[in-house]
Parts: sequence; C-alpha cells; structure tokens
Amino acid sequence: MLSCDTFALSGQRCADGRTLFCKNSDRPLGEAQPLCYAPAAHHSTGETLRCTHLTIPQAEQTYAVLGSRPYWIWGFEMGVNEYGLAIGNEAEYSRCAPETEEGLLGMDLLRLGLERARTAREAIDVITGLLTQYGQNANANPRTDRRYENSYLLADPQEIWVLETAGREWAARKMCDHAVISNCYSIGSEYDLSSPGLEKRARLAHWLRPDAPFDFARAYTRTGTYQARSMPRWRRLRERIAAITAPVMPADAKSIMRDHFEGALIAPRFGIGADGMATICMHAVDETTSQTAASWCASFHEGLGPVVWYAPSVPCLSAYLPVFWTGEVPEILTAADGHYDSASLWWAVERAAILASIDEERYGEPARKKLHALEAQFVLIAAEAEEKALRLIAADDRPAALRLLSDTTAGCANELFSLAGRIANEITMDLRACGGLYGMRAPLVSDYARRVGMPLD
Repeated sequence: MLSCDTFALSGQRCADGRTLFCKNSDRPLGEAQPLCYAPAAHHSTGETLRCTHLTIPQAEQTYAVLGSRPYWIWGFEMGVNEYGLAIGNEAEYSRCAPETEEGLLGMDLLRLGLERARTAREAIDVITGLLTQYGQNANANPRTDRRYENSYLLADPQEIWVLETAGREWAARKMCDHAVISNCYSIGSEYDLSSPGLEKRARLAHWLRPDAPFDFARAYTRTGTYQARSMPRWRRLRERIAAITAPVMPADAKSIMRDHFEGALIAPRFGIGADGMATICMHAVDETTSQTAASWCASFHEGLGPVVWYAPSVPCLSAYLPVFWTGEVPEILTAADGHYDSASLWWAVERAAILASIDEERYGEPARKKLHALEAQFVLIAAEAEEKALRLIAADDRPAALRLLSDTTAGCANELFSLAGRIANEITMDLRACGGLYGMRAPLVSDYARRVGMPLD
C-alpha cells in the first residue's frame, strides 16, 4: 500500500515570509530515492524525450530542476525548478475504469510540469494537457504491478494550487494560505478549474444522486482499505498545522514530517513500525507496506534561489541537510539504486534507520538524538553560509558564492554519512554481543537486508 503526505504554507504563515513546501515520499521498502539535478536546455524541433515508460515529443525549452527520484524512474516524487515552483504528488484511486494503454507516470507528469512551467498555474496546464493526451495508466512499482491516479500540490512563491485527477478527468483549486494532500481526494464542490467532462461523467455513471450538488471527491473516490490508511494522516496534517498559531518555523515543519501520531489514541503501541499503523513518517511493517524514502522542506529565497532541506530515508531517523541551488549536486547525494551501496548517503542513512528499528527503545531514541543534534548544527552552518553568499553576490562575485554554498551542502552530506555509519556500527556491535537480531521486526529486517545486499554486521 503506497502512501505519501504533502503540505504547503504561504509566506503569510511562515516566519521568514517565504512559501514553504513539504513532502514525505513513501515508497516500496528499499527503493532508494537520491537527488537528481537537470540544467535548463534548448531543444531542437523533432527531438524526443524518454520518460519512464513512454517516449514523447520534447519541449523547445526546459527549465532547470532539482528532484527526489526513485532510482529507476525518470520523474520525481517531489521537485523544484529554477523559478521556485515546487510540486509533489500523491497516489489516488478513483472509480474510473482502468485504461488498457500504457500512460505516463504521475511522477513523470510532475517532472514535466517543473521542466515546462514557471508557475503553479502554468504547470496545471502542462500536466493536464499531457494527462489528456497520454493518460496515466503506468506501473509505479519495481517489484510488482502497481498503478494509480494522482493528485498534486503545486506551490510557487505567490500561489498554492491543488490538482486532483481521476482517469483523464481532473479538478484544480487555488488555495488561500495553506494546502494539505494525502492519498485521498480533497476537492469537493469548490474548485476553480476542471476537465470539460468532469461532472457529466459522474452523472452518467450514477455516482451521485441525480438532484445532489456535484462533489468531486464524493463522486470519484473508490472505496477501499486505503481510505482508512490515508484519511487519518490527512486529518493529522491539518490538525498539526492548525495547532501552530504563531508564524511557522522550519523546525515546526520538520516536526510535522516526523509525526507518528504521538499522544493520539492511535499512536503505535509497540514502537514505531511495529504495529503497521500508517503515519506521516511511515515505517514499513512488512514487504507489502510503504516506508518513507525521502523528505523535503523547500522554499524560494530571492537572493539564493530554491533552498531544499532534504532528509534521506525516514525523516525521524535522518537529518535534514541544506541543498542549495548551485547547478550541481554532490555525488554522494545522487548515488543510489536498488542494491546497497556503501558510497551512497541514502543507503548509509537507510542502513542506520533499519538497524535502529530493531529495538526502538534501545536503539531508536539514542540515534534520533544524535541525528537531530547534527541537524541543529546544519541549521547554524547553513545560516552562516547564506549570509556569506549574499555578501559575495552583493560584491558581484556569484561564482564564489556558489562554490561556498556547494561546499556547504557537500560538507553537511559527508557529516551525515559519517554519523549514520557510526550509528550503524554501534548497533551491530551491540547486536553481536546479544546474539544477533531479535524482536518482532527481526524477520523483516533480515529478509530486507538479504534482498538488497545490506550488511547487518
């Protein structure tokens, strides 16, 4: 069961006055999600583009993009472009009959929107135009056949939009000061844009009482157990955001992305990941459930461009590190595929996180304290680097500013890599001393490590 959670807050809600975009990408266990940067480019007439499953005509102009990408997919789970447009998607399931022809992945449509649009409103036209032409019936799982429709949260420095699709139908709504989406349709009777046949299709199919006002979510939602997993997370996001009455700080957003229903009736009983409860920070309970593969908090700085805080693997057992818009991304952040790689930051953090999940009380909490303390250092380091970079830019030395910011990202990535390695080594030493893996998660961890070639000693 795939799951994700995404929200955006306008600059009016944020302490720094900048629109904030956040997403947890929940994917199949072991599906590495490194970063990917693609520069802006001009393309020749007749040039084509190979997406994950389809080849389509290339656009004449594409914009620079940075995204978090499942290693085997061309598209992005979440991304931002050079103009500060950020987009994240969610898996949805509608009552529309499945199409028979292969279409574009929702993640491909997301990246295409970033590459071909400057604003959220423009991206809606790009995504819906391609959706209408190609559909979205495409497999999104490397180990089995998993197909779904998509909703999108689109945020640029001025506007926030929600776009939800069902088959090739769609509805879009411009939001006020925030938006929240999960794996459940949220647009009801109020929307600003839609496909021409949206309401007619639902009426002809008798998905609503004939005299009832049209409601997109009520008409198009397919009933199923996924609703029971997505609705609590969607409501929890809304509650957590509503509870913040002061201007939102970046730390508030990161706390939300690490939420496991702490203090609520449905909080996990035997530790995170032990009960199979779908939480905002998602931990797999078996090979059929999802786990958060990456987390983002992104905003657009007028002087520096997009600034992304990226946490590889599950955010509660990771550290958000700053990724600045410099035209390059350190290799340690871009390296990862479907098998364990000792030189990959994603795999280093994943290994520490999966080992810590063996015994949350003994290993999880100490690991979190170390990781979050390192993250606090990253915040100070990034603030100092931003100040210096802005001074260099004011002195007309942008190349030096970009070098400084690039070195800052690389330095933070290397620090996280080292800490993750130390945490993993400490846990493996303790496990050896007590005779090896134990507890209810031992079979999952053992099977997972064997499948991806991850050492547990």
